[in-house]
Amino acid sequence: QGEVIERIAELKQHGEEVLFVTGLEQNPLNEFYKEAGIQTISIHELQHIQESAMYAEKTEQIVNEHASIAKKWNIVGSVFATLGMISAPVINLIGDALSLVFISRTKNRSEALPSPPEMAYKNEAAVASEAFAWYQLPNEQIIAKLQTNLHSGLTSDQVLSIRNQYGSNRLESKKPTPWLISYLGQFKEFTTLILLGTSALAFLTGGVFDGLAMGAILLANAAIGTIQERKAEKVVDKLNQFQPPVCKAIRQGQHVELNAVELVPGDIVSLEAGDRVPADIRVINSWNMRANESTLTGESLPVEKNEFPLPEDCALSERSNMLFMGTDVCGGKGIGIVVQTGMNTEMGHLMSLLKQQEKEVTPLQEKVTSISKKFVKGALIVGGIVFAIGMLRGIPFPQMISTSITLAASAIPEGLPVTITIALSAGIFRMAKKNALIRKLSSLETLGRTTVICTDKTGTLTKNEMTVKALSTADRAWTVTGDGYEPTGALEELAPEAAAAAAGLKNVGSYENPSAHPDLTRLLQICLLCNNSKLEQQEGQWMTKGDPTEGALLTLAAKNGLWLNDMTHWHRGHEIPFDSKTAKMSVVCKDVQAERECYLFSKGAVETILRHCNRYQKNGEILPLSEEQKQHIIQQNEKFSAAALRVLAFAYRPLDENIDNESIDDERELIYVGMTGMMDPPKPEVEQNIQEAFALGLKPVMITGDHPITAIAIAKQLGIYSDAQSVVTGHELDRLSDEELSQIVDQVSIFARVTPEHKLRIVTAMQKGGQIVAMTGDGVNDTPAIKQANVGIAMGRTGTEVTKETADMVLTEDHFGTILEGVKEGRTIIGNIRKALGCLLTGNLAEIIVTSVAVMVGLPIPLVPIQILLMNLLTDALPAMVLAVNPGQKTKQQKRTDFIDKDLYQKVITRGVLLGLGSLGLFAASLAVGTPMPVAQSVAFATLVAGQLIQTFSWRQEGSEETVRDWTKDRFLIGALCVSWLALLGALYIPPLAGFFHTASLPLKYWIPILGVAGSVSLLSKPILALISKKQAIRALPANQTYAAA
Repeated sequence: QGEVIERIAELKQHGEEVLFVTGLEQNPLNEFYKEAGIQTISIHELQHIQESAMYAEKTEQIVNEHASIAKKWNIVGSVFATLGMISAPVINLIGDALSLVFISRTKNRSEALPSPPEMAYKNEAAVASEAFAWYQLPNEQIIAKLQTNLHSGLTSDQVLSIRNQYGSNRLESKKPTPWLISYLGQFKEFTTLILLGTSALAFLTGGVFDGLAMGAILLANAAIGTIQERKAEKVVDKLNQFQPPVCKAIRQGQHVELNAVELVPGDIVSLEAGDRVPADIRVINSWNMRANESTLTGESLPVEKNEFPLPEDCALSERSNMLFMGTDVCGGKGIGIVVQTGMNTEMGHLMSLLKQQEKEVTPLQEKVTSISKKFVKGALIVGGIVFAIGMLRGIPFPQMISTSITLAASAIPEGLPVTITIALSAGIFRMAKKNALIRKLSSLETLGRTTVICTDKTGTLTKNEMTVKALSTADRAWTVTGDGYEPTGALEELAPEAAAAAAGLKNVGSYENPSAHPDLTRLLQICLLCNNSKLEQQEGQWMTKGDPTEGALLTLAAKNGLWLNDMTHWHRGHEIPFDSKTAKMSVVCKDVQAERECYLFSKGAVETILRHCNRYQKNGEILPLSEEQKQHIIQQNEKFSAAALRVLAFAYRPLDENIDNESIDDERELIYVGMTGMMDPPKPEVEQNIQEAFALGLKPVMITGDHPITAIAIAKQLGIYSDAQSVVTGHELDRLSDEELSQIVDQVSIFARVTPEHKLRIVTAMQKGGQIVAMTGDGVNDTPAIKQANVGIAMGRTGTEVTKETADMVLTEDHFGTILEGVKEGRTIIGNIRKALGCLLTGNLAEIIVTSVAVMVGLPIPLVPIQILLMNLLTDALPAMVLAVNPGQKTKQQKRTDFIDKDLYQKVITRGVLLGLGSLGLFAASLAVGTPMPVAQSVAFATLVAGQLIQTFSWRQEGSEETVRDWTKDRFLIGALCVSWLALLGALYIPPLAGFFHTASLPLKYWIPILGVAGSVSLLSKPILALISKKQAIRALPANQTYAAA
């Protein structure tokens, strides 16, 4: 080691930077080198160093490129200023605009590079802690490895030393971004930069009102974006609510209450029913302990806990000797040793998944940026051509600058962001009426593009309320109607020969009143008395306090008219609690009304109960339990289990009322009564919703922590699963690489026994395959996948606060059908934006053609800048906004469409060219017959506006089956068009307005050609578009024939 240090010291003297690479194995020398001030990393982190270096090199190239452009502009700008061609303020403004473009470009280019991984330099003790799978080790090894004592716990010195290694038991959130930085960060998208540039141009050309209006919109959009981002930052803070404030531990031989933040690995902690688990804990001793882990694993039933080691390939949901931070102990008690704290816990790992990946750019952002770039590039090219021609023709330089800026301003679709925002906002209000809160504007549009809906099972597709669906006695069977804890439903008896298939058949006959049947009466009596839960109604909702399974038994009895209140004459004298080893629970009850009646009542697994029975009850008679009868009961159990029902058996035995409680044996001479089969049933409306999803072209995929058999049974009932689809478990996912998962993910409809990390991998694999994914869920375990999905959807009633804060959409009533309403609403909004976009772009193209062609052919400029402003703000934007909101539309769009495609571009170009050339033709004809310039300009202006307004009707019917009668009833559209027509007539005929807008009043005869040109645009465009489509079809035909021949 001396030679190594000497060599490093020598290198440092020569100005070299040294990084010491260690092996994977633990070595005490590594700690020594650290203390000597030598920077060290392990060998597997070398690749991260190389990636970071490449990232830095690429970023430096981009910065140097921008610096070179800036230097060149400083020289060119100085020359222009010296010659007096451009004023100094304008040069500075262009320089500022370049800086904004550089900032945006640097960010986009750097995001396109593979980002450097987060370098996590951890001390070796922490690495060693993470390397162990604690559930595999026996208790003695764990105690020895963590150097603790089961009876006296850790000493103060040990606690201090370990805390220095591991830190506090706290989930760390990243430092909040300052409000101003978040706000300024909103000015990075291309459309925002365009709006900023347009506002600046408006001020330069004297359009103060226009500049102020667009500037206000810009600032408001940035404020909304900032608020949304800061909401997202609160998600991590919400996760800390899953940590309890205090816990009971042993320190220095004393039982103490500690703040959970103070726990360290090695602490001995005691837990009992009702406690929240403060860290990841390995169970050392368990007394019938059960934990509710649904928030972490999605498992709907409590998990039995014990102290026995488990095999290496044990899934998270099956680690019965581990307790995880944030879960709840719902029964029994136990002692455990803290093995992981803070960010090293499963909850911390879940948080790290939340931090890892930012959401991709939404389809809406991509499309808006693409459209804006195309139009801006086109405007710059046309503006440059017009500027060059004007200069060649000898038009004064200042006039050409003004003309080019006007042309560019008319081409930029500055109304686009505002129109889209209004369309989405209207959709959000409509969805709020359907019990869905949309937390992010663009998510509703993304929902309209969704191709896959990934859904959790428990609480989303099912009620998350265990329900008895079938029961049987020795020779009879019943099905049970009704779902959930609501005590409405009935017992419907099956034909005797159908008893074995009770779980799968509908009612085939009605026999005597079930309550009169002695075997059934005894079974329901045991359901009520051998039970520690309560069934209550709160705020109109029935719910159970206690174990969900026992709640289902109470509901079963209530459906048959039996309640706990009817059993007050029964007194419980003794309880043998449920034990995971024996898989049963027993109570001793005495009927105080009938002094001599005292019974032992038992419930539990069928195999366990049957093993301790030597008799069975049939029609009230007690008979010996033969092997044949035992096989019949086992077959019935297998039938129930095959239908994914959780089966419980019931038995009893008369006791001597004077028997000593301690001497009671519940494992002999029991009398078998019957069994129940229960499940967490699907919500009644979900099956129809799933069929509708398929009709909409959506693929539903179930992702659950439950057992595959349970998942398949529910999926078959709902129509999600067919034999053509496959089922993948968490074990199988662990053996698949990301590439292999991407290849098979489209053929899978059920993922079972999955962890939060699995869910995240599944969603990511689907996205890589080009799917637009919506992910629904309610537990913390769903949160990383909900964040990664294109649209994250949380359940409002059953969902945790963390899930709601992460999601883009919250369903207040937890109805799966609301998601489909959102899809239809999203598709309708895309259709509406498409109409508005067509309307806006047609007007912009017509304005470009009128101005540019006039300059090119030597005509005077037909439009004054203030007239373009009026068109863009009032006569174009107002009808477009009404089309975007489309409040008069009664039908929802079912078909998936895009709001910009080749077909729309063809319509925009055809209609824009016809309107532009028609308007320019009337302008030229007016000048040819000696009409004064202001009148000719007013003709061109009126033709453009009238053409746009008449076309609004054509765009209203675009992609819709609505008739003329439907849109004539749309008072919003008619109202907007009336306002726009009045604005046009006011600008022409009211003298003060005519003076402001540089227009002249037009005689009535001029309106005949104006309305003729304006009205003919839509009519003429139809045959032209039909001809284009026909040519495209003919061109595509040989290609298809070649493909077919091949």
